[in-house]
Amino acid sequence: MVTSRNLRRFASLCLALSLVVLAGCSSAPPAQQSSGQSGGTQSQSGGTQTQSGSSSAPAASEGDILIGAVLPITGGSAKMGQDMQNSIQMAFDEINAQGGVLGRKLKLEVQDDACDPQSAVAAANKIVSMNVVAVISGYCSGAFLPTEPIYHNAGIGVVVPAANAVSLTEQGYEEINLINATNRDQARTAADYIVNQWNAQKVALIHDNSAFALELAELTREFLQGRAEVVAFEAITPGEKDFSAVLTSLKGKGPDAIYFTGYYAEGGLIINQARGLGITARIMVGDGANDPTLVEIAGAENAEGVAITTSPGAFDFTGSNEWVPRYREKYGEPGPYSVHAYDAAYVVAEAIKQAGTTDRAAVAKAIRGINIEGISGPISFTETGNRKDGYFIVLEVKDGEFTVVQRAPR
Repeated sequence: MVTSRNLRRFASLCLALSLVVLAGCSSAPPAQQSSGQSGGTQSQSGGTQTQSGSSSAPAASEGDILIGAVLPITGGSAKMGQDMQNSIQMAFDEINAQGGVLGRKLKLEVQDDACDPQSAVAAANKIVSMNVVAVISGYCSGAFLPTEPIYHNAGIGVVVPAANAVSLTEQGYEEINLINATNRDQARTAADYIVNQWNAQKVALIHDNSAFALELAELTREFLQGRAEVVAFEAITPGEKDFSAVLTSLKGKGPDAIYFTGYYAEGGLIINQARGLGITARIMVGDGANDPTLVEIAGAENAEGVAITTSPGAFDFTGSNEWVPRYREKYGEPGPYSVHAYDAAYVVAEAIKQAGTTDRAAVAKAIRGINIEGISGPISFTETGNRKDGYFIVLEVKDGEFTVVQRAPR
């Protein structure tokens, strides 16, 4: 597990980075209502601007209510960001079609973090300098973590649809709220499945040294202790294309199972190259690799039987049966965090309604105290900002499709 001293060091570095950048520079309907027409616009991150620094800066009393979103619109995770942006816009269209919130329409302002910490800090600074009331942000935990003090200092409530590193809510910021379950839940799910379903005795763990992936690998190692031998704990570099050296070394250790905790671009290549080297171990990937592109990169034959630990997404929510066709009609197939982003939009809308104002501090407090029924089930947060009763499921690639092989009831 990541030590508290290392977490404090990392948080201090994140705060320092954000300060350096700073110096440079009427009611919401239920989540099941039908959708309206999309009319959202997207803005790209255009450099660093100074945040307002006010913990209760209100939006204008008239006109649209501006809600910020900081997502990966470019880079290797751009598809995930676009899926989440689509879902947020879909929710806002529905809410606006029903009269908006407090008699005003919701307007989405998107900034690009590219899943990169430095870009994320610039995007966060820019978004808080605008007249936004709340923010929906967080796919890559390593990019989101250094933005937390920026949102905290600006007093802006943030709903995080996807990022789930345990460290995200260990900083003590009352503005940060996770829709997804945490890495600790995912690690437990992975370890249990590897041991109980695969009967693996030797396990290899591979991560990409990002805050999210390293934490997930370390937590999985912890949950495997005394149950299976971890014969390898290897790091790769994001963006690399050739993993033959790591995989050749790993092959010599004879693992029964391999768990890769990074993202789908590298995950697909690792699967492809592992099979090319004759490695027959069962392979599992984490939720960062939960995308059909994983199969395309790995090759359908190589990906067959690969398991994925993931938040339920659109795969396992009872409320998604009616929602998925509506999303498909507008945008095509939903991504793994489309439902979470959609629910995050409704959390923000309901919080503004309950606060009865667009004052940032009041809305942030209302978000933390929210209790609503979303497509993904009941949504409320603990006193530290984690979602209550979150869980992970396991998918498996069968005939090129992601199929649920282990559910976890609420």
